[in-house]
Amino acid sequence: MQLKAFRVLLYRPILDSGWVDIDDITVVVGKNESGKTALLKALHKFNPFKPEPYNIDREWPRGHRKERSQDAVVVETRFEFTDTEKAQVCEWCPASIAPTGVQISKTYKGDFKFAFLPTELPSEPPVDWLESRTRDAIGTPAEAASDQLKQAINDATRKALQTIQEAGAPGLQKLADTLKVQIDTAAKKDHQPDQPEATRVKTALQQIIQRADMAAVRNKLEAEVRKWLPTFIYIDDHKPFQGIAHLDQIKQRKENQLTEQDKTFLTILEMAGLNFDQEFQRATVQDKEQRMLDMNDASLTLTKQLADHWSQRKYQVRFEADGHHVIAFVSDEVQPALVPLNERSKGFQWFFSFDVTFLYETKGTFKNAIILLDEPGLHLHAAAQRDLLKRIREYAKGNQLIYSTHMPFMIDMERLDNIRVCGESKDHGTRVSADFYTADEHARFPLQAALGLSISQSLFVGPYNLVVEGITDFWLLSTMAAILRSEGRPSLDERIVITPSGGATKAAYVGTMLQGQQLNVVVLLDSDPEGQRVAEGLIKQWIMKDRHVLMLGQLLDRTAEITLEDLFPVDYYLQYVNRAYEKELGGRPLSDAEVNRNTHPQLVRRIDEALKARELQPNSESWAFNKGRPAKLLLAELPKASVSELPHELVNGFERLFQRINGAMPGLRYEPAKEAGT
Repeated sequence: MQLKAFRVLLYRPILDSGWVDIDDITVVVGKNESGKTALLKALHKFNPFKPEPYNIDREWPRGHRKERSQDAVVVETRFEFTDTEKAQVCEWCPASIAPTGVQISKTYKGDFKFAFLPTELPSEPPVDWLESRTRDAIGTPAEAASDQLKQAINDATRKALQTIQEAGAPGLQKLADTLKVQIDTAAKKDHQPDQPEATRVKTALQQIIQRADMAAVRNKLEAEVRKWLPTFIYIDDHKPFQGIAHLDQIKQRKENQLTEQDKTFLTILEMAGLNFDQEFQRATVQDKEQRMLDMNDASLTLTKQLADHWSQRKYQVRFEADGHHVIAFVSDEVQPALVPLNERSKGFQWFFSFDVTFLYETKGTFKNAIILLDEPGLHLHAAAQRDLLKRIREYAKGNQLIYSTHMPFMIDMERLDNIRVCGESKDHGTRVSADFYTADEHARFPLQAALGLSISQSLFVGPYNLVVEGITDFWLLSTMAAILRSEGRPSLDERIVITPSGGATKAAYVGTMLQGQQLNVVVLLDSDPEGQRVAEGLIKQWIMKDRHVLMLGQLLDRTAEITLEDLFPVDYYLQYVNRAYEKELGGRPLSDAEVNRNTHPQLVRRIDEALKARELQPNSESWAFNKGRPAKLLLAELPKASVSELPHELVNGFERLFQRINGAMPGLRYEPAKEAGT
């Protein structure tokens, strides 16, 4: 199952985190003490490798004692079934009502509550499904059966179908025993084929009744879902084993409360085939030779496990013991010399401890886990934090990974859409939001700093900035601006720098950051639902003035959803699409009529549907059309053309667009020419 969203309630500083959407990698940013750790701890206890119950005395929010209850829900989750799991579900219940996911809640008491998605299972199966199953299961009587039994089977089928129509599954369940008696009575004892045929029909009836019992189906599904639940693995800065253990001290803490480092050490011992209690006893025995042999064997055992399962890192481990004092020596392919783990960097200790924990808690599969990393890379320098981001991508393969941070270098600038901002308020506790621009300035700081660092290394920034959604927007706008400017036509002011961002949401981030650095900014968004949502967020939160957030359709006086590609005449743009997709289209170019069969207002959407109709396979984002391919051809050929060679409609559209962008740019002294087409 894949986790799609979660919500934490009434846990430490969190009253209601709100629903937090999850992808393969999700980063939670926020200042210290904003509730990031509590969020991950609550989620970890939802399904840890080893039971770790919620503690209502220590974890219930302060100041809410009257509401305290063991039945209170702590974590709610929404999972989507994998294709394999969906197929399995369809074996147990009708396809028309088969759930595709599940919402699971866990209480302080530890009870799970299930609600299947998108709709709950009904108390009875659909009548048409039950009729079909009944006909198929009972089927046509065997040719060798006696006429008397054949008649009884056909009569049983008729009665069953009639009862289903009148009383549904409960009626069939009541009738089943009567039908079985009828079949038994009709079977002739002196006619050998009758007995197996009667048994077949009675078994079929029993199976139908079982399949129609939706309460039993639900119990079956809940049991399987529990098996499918991924393991939640948590590691923070306090958990890494630093390389030295004192068995007598750990023994004392075992009787009270182990530290996180103790737990990691005990995991390492178990993986190495060592028993803590036995090692504690051996610490006082004088047979040093046998203990040395045991430690050497344990070292080889752990090294082999790591080598067999963790190909990315070639660890070698050696244990040495003197009385209650145990030291671990570890090397890897970067530093092949065996060095005491306590003398390695904190970063190395963190990697080694996590890799061992990851191996242990996924039972060597490295799959089906929700990995929760609390402030990873806290002790790493900036370059090493960037390397850690690469490792995080490796960890996330076959799993999902959520990590918290307040450090700019731990922000992946290629995945801004996966950022969730953790903030707190006195009245509402910790809240988590995907809307960056609704967070307070402290919560926004890591992203602001990361974006500032990224922008400072970019050429796409100037005193006047036009932020656009994608690189194809950048290509088309800059190319058409250069063409129009070269012939003295109305164009984009040459002082304006076009800054591509990577989508409407990222355009909001970039626009907000640039404005925060006291730069003049206008954000240009496609006129589609996503662009409208982002525009409303920027304006309603007073992040930017409405005149500085431009919708493409409004600038061009169009009410329909449009992108820049809609400024091109369909037949003109299709020439470049057909050339870009010549191989895939097999010499049969798309026609205007073929593209316009779809009524979507956006040209790129209509082309996408036309390509799908030609059986071109969509990508992971469900697009068969990559608008960057024709854009590259346009980029190469448009500069060679004069304005007079371009479609009049195209020229007029871009001239009007550029003049209105110039007029909207704050701080830019601009004398507008007469608008195109007026």
